[in-house]
Amino acid sequence: MLKKLLVLLMIAGAMGMTGLVTYSYLFLNKGQESALRGETAVLTSKLIIRTSRGVFLDKYAQVNEEMAAPYPGYRAPDFALPDLNGKTVRLSELRGKPVLLNFWATWCPPCRKEIPDLQKFHEQYGDKIVLLGINWGEDTEEVKRFLKRYGATYPTLMDEKGKFFVLYQLTGLPTSFWIDEQGIIRGVWLGAMKAETMVEGFRKTTRALEGEER
Repeated sequence: MLKKLLVLLMIAGAMGMTGLVTYSYLFLNKGQESALRGETAVLTSKLIIRTSRGVFLDKYAQVNEEMAAPYPGYRAPDFALPDLNGKTVRLSELRGKPVLLNFWATWCPPCRKEIPDLQKFHEQYGDKIVLLGINWGEDTEEVKRFLKRYGATYPTLMDEKGKFFVLYQLTGLPTSFWIDEQGIIRGVWLGAMKAETMVEGFRKTTRALEGEER
């Protein structure tokens, strides 16, 4: 019953996600920039809004490396979470490679829909880009069985108490973040993605796939 209630709340919140992200980034962050005079400010002129579900910041735009916030142009909030085998993975230790964070749950239909595309992306670009699934508050063994059934082999981390879902200010599932080699968020997407969307996001926001055939 609780999960059903959470799903309904997420669906309602998802309807306003894009407006919220865009408003926060275009307007609220202006106030932050004024308060952070002397530090590198985000160049909002470089903001690229691709669709109603995605917000991207061009790879050549200036960013704020000092401040952590779940918005494009800011350092991704750090976390340390166990994977399915109990090994702790810390986001900040992955610097040097871009990261695609995908927040999801087994009971989320759009999450299930995009798993084959996530797996396709992982198989094709896993040597250049780290794909991390972050599961919200479910049993580890249950998640293992679920991913095996779907043939998903990319790393999955367990956010047992939903702490980092709150930290990243999620309003719906799935939600994905493109993070560049320096740990800066360059893109946010609400909803299921196709593999092509994942690739295009990194082409626009990092240099990781330069030289790759389209």
